[in-house]
Amino acid sequence: MKTLVHIAGGLALVFVCAVVAELPPSRAAVAWIQHRERPLLWTTGGLGVIGFTLMMGGILKLLMDQDQPLEHAGVEDVERSVRLAARPVAWRASSYRVWGRTGGRQGSEQFTLGQLKAAWRSGAVRRDRVWARRFVTALGALMFMIGLLGSFIVLGPGWVKVLLGGALLYALGRIGWGLWHT
Repeated sequence: MKTLVHIAGGLALVFVCAVVAELPPSRAAVAWIQHRERPLLWTTGGLGVIGFTLMMGGILKLLMDQDQPLEHAGVEDVERSVRLAARPVAWRASSYRVWGRTGGRQGSEQFTLGQLKAAWRSGAVRRDRVWARRFVTALGALMFMIGLLGSFIVLGPGWVKVLLGGALLYALGRIGWGLWHT
């Protein structure tokens, strides 16, 4: 029943976006985007590529800094998480044993937006390598999100532009709110 409610909510959201996309201000915005499609696509695509590069560079730097080997049980956990997303139910219900030699690297850390903001204010982002890497990774993730969603906004039909534009504005608003109030 809960799944049915979620599906109905999603369909209602798409319907509302399709209706909003047909309003005159939305049609004017869609026409403006379509008229400038190529430069907007180069801008959003470039932002996404640069953001992905910065984000992955920060993640790889984290893995190189921590350099912890992934144990056999860790490899089995990764296999389990991948299989949980797999489609055939029989495969998801199967065991998660990995036979033979395994290898991998792991690294993890966590920090809050408040800690990142405090590091920025104190200048630790410019002095401390760990905070510099965290800042670059977070900035890259933000740029990647804006670039990816922006590219889909530029290329998509009107209702996709409304849906993803709203999602992007919501995400940026929540991030801004979180930074403002920490």
